[in-house]
Amino acid sequence: MVSAYILFLNPLILSGASGGTNTGMPKEDVVLATAISTGVATLAMGLVANYPWVVSVQLGTNVFFVYSILQPYQQCGAHSHFQDGTAVCAGEPCTCNADGSVIQSGWWPAMDFIPFGVLRPDGSFDTSAGTPCAGTSALCTGTIIPFEEALAATFLEGLVFLAICFTGMRSRILRLFPKTVLMAGACGIGVFIAFVGMRNIPVLVPAPFPNLTKLASALNIGSDGYGNATLHTGIEWNSCVYQSELPPYDIFCPWLGIGGLVFTGILLLWNINGAFIFGIFFTMFLSWIIFPHYQGGDPPGPIPTKGVAAPKFTTTAGALSFDWGPHTGKLVEAFITFLYLDFIGSSITFVSMGQMCGILDDQGSIPHSNKAFISDGLGTTIGGLLGTSALTTFVESASAVREGGRTGLTAVICAVLFFLSVFFWPIFSSIPNIATGPVLILIGVLIFMSSVQEIPWQDITEAGPAFITIIVMATTNNIAYGCIAGIIAYVIVKFVTYGLFPKYQEKWWGYNQYKKWSAVRCMHINMDGEGGAHSKFPGMQRANAWLNRTQSGFSQRMRRKNSNAPTADSLPTAESLAVSLPSQSAHSTTPFKVDDSAHDPDVSLADLKLGDEAPKM
Repeated sequence: MVSAYILFLNPLILSGASGGTNTGMPKEDVVLATAISTGVATLAMGLVANYPWVVSVQLGTNVFFVYSILQPYQQCGAHSHFQDGTAVCAGEPCTCNADGSVIQSGWWPAMDFIPFGVLRPDGSFDTSAGTPCAGTSALCTGTIIPFEEALAATFLEGLVFLAICFTGMRSRILRLFPKTVLMAGACGIGVFIAFVGMRNIPVLVPAPFPNLTKLASALNIGSDGYGNATLHTGIEWNSCVYQSELPPYDIFCPWLGIGGLVFTGILLLWNINGAFIFGIFFTMFLSWIIFPHYQGGDPPGPIPTKGVAAPKFTTTAGALSFDWGPHTGKLVEAFITFLYLDFIGSSITFVSMGQMCGILDDQGSIPHSNKAFISDGLGTTIGGLLGTSALTTFVESASAVREGGRTGLTAVICAVLFFLSVFFWPIFSSIPNIATGPVLILIGVLIFMSSVQEIPWQDITEAGPAFITIIVMATTNNIAYGCIAGIIAYVIVKFVTYGLFPKYQEKWWGYNQYKKWSAVRCMHINMDGEGGAHSKFPGMQRANAWLNRTQSGFSQRMRRKNSNAPTADSLPTAESLAVSLPSQSAHSTTPFKVDDSAHDPDVSLADLKLGDEAPKM
């Protein structure tokens, strides 16, 4: 149950609903593609690799698939739909002529004529009188690259990934990536996913320049999706409305999202199995109670019209297009990025899983990892054929290990359950963003916490590239940019510090000078008088050690005389004892004696070392 949340989340992302747009990929198809590809890949993980892990759609890659490759919000783009406007037209398909001058609505197939209108300069749709969308101001937007071409790139990436695994090149390629960059990539993905979840709750909303984002104290978002300081919608933090015609095109109810986050977080803290699923259903059912209206109704609401139905693909299955034409360059770039993200993402996940399950060796590898990688590649290939982005091993699978799963039988059972879930696609495709946002935030926390401790933050040559990787991912909404920035930073930092090729660079000019200048200097201040900057002076080191021994001996002598316990005022101070120090040479061998017959033999200052502990009282 822990991994089943992907059946709720992936349709929202790939269909574009999480961003208030439409990519042309129906939610129903994405649910089926996710369930079937997950079932096949997880079955292979259990039968071939014998690991109790679930393989499903990689979070982060699906977001990259939509917003960096398909690039929605394009006027008259591929698979155009009305972005907003009246409830009748919003979300319905629309098409444009080649010159972009005419838009015609295609959502009324029962009519004997095709209503059409003229595209206004601002991109709005002006229909003729008597048509279903007459007078609408809805924008007709689509994607720059059709999803069919992006799925073809995903399919090819899966085949190449399998070839890398079968030929044994995976381990050689993996050695080229330092562990710090891999762990930073995992941390960055966690921060990125949590940021998406905060927008889905929604706690964060767009703000005017220069802030760009702000707390959802007031919703000042126009139809363009950007913050507008002069726009006053009257929707505030304590509001709870269903936005069907304006961003976020879903439920806007921050207090409900935070309540779902708190509820799900408590279940997770108590180690309740299926905490994510229970959290999603909790928030979803509350949203149905607050907005008791059906989808497509008047007024529209979040409740699906049916809960169980026979699975059937309508659009995405087998819809691969290799006729890339003017998009060839962009799709080749996408193919390389998919391969990189799949390879690195799988490696990061495997390292994280191995770390959590206690099977990671000193080289950062796990046994039979090549067989597990084959399961990932197989899932990605099938996912591309059916209609979803790349698959990888789920970090949440560690919960199965926690509950006693130790063999591939656990994965086989999970695969069967995913196959059965295809009959519940109406529910999975109707989950509102506000119900999945809390889960995204908590998943981001889990991914981040399992990897951040593996980064040596005390070493600036490792911490710098790691931090750049994390922050670039979160601020650019692009995982690829973060990984590329981190690798470039790592190469530059290690090169200039003679650490990129240590065996060769230690012979280069300037190596010894760098080692001298870069010697580690302690910046800690020790208030007890030891280990501070003054302790570097040999005389002060010896004086401190002598003072410790002298004070201890003084206390012992006072006790032996059966006198009262000495007070703080009766003990010799450091200032009073240090008065006689200048008369002694720093290298003198003349002993400083304590008038105590029971004390240790005389000790000279030359024999004392910093760190010698005073005798116990």
